[in-house]
Amino acid sequence: MMNSKPFLIAGMVISFVMAMVLSVFPLKYTLASIRPMFMVMVLAFWVLYRSTILGVWVVFLVGIVADILLGTHLGHQAFCATLMAFVLRLFLIYAKQLSLMQAWVFAGVGLVVYQVVLWILQAFSYYDFVWTGFGSLITSIALFPLVWYPLYWVNHQHKERAY
Repeated sequence: MMNSKPFLIAGMVISFVMAMVLSVFPLKYTLASIRPMFMVMVLAFWVLYRSTILGVWVVFLVGIVADILLGTHLGHQAFCATLMAFVLRLFLIYAKQLSLMQAWVFAGVGLVVYQVVLWILQAFSYYDFVWTGFGSLITSIALFPLVWYPLYWVNHQHKERAY
């Protein structure tokens, strides 16, 4: 077991870079509608487990990067990410130790908050808005445990209490 903060921070950076690559990787049109929200899933995990390291400005910066990579209006995903982080931090007030099931439920609620707020912002911003992203939301919630296991291993290498 490694007890080094640089290993943890490097793991966080690598996980965000991998999530960015998976978020912009070209897919067929039929599969693009169910692409999981990888950056949001990774962000939700790190907010749940290392919110002391991942401050509001880092969450906002990840949202700005998502805006740039995914071509949405600048600030939409940043606002959604910040709001999701706030909701997840509220859940952490009541949770002592997070199991996979608790993290899954909390992340699911966070993903729903993120997507619903993004839909509302986009509905006000676009003239002909199409309600897409429901398949992406469902696959993100369903596949969260597959993201949780490797990130939990990276998180567990640093023994300091996470929250």
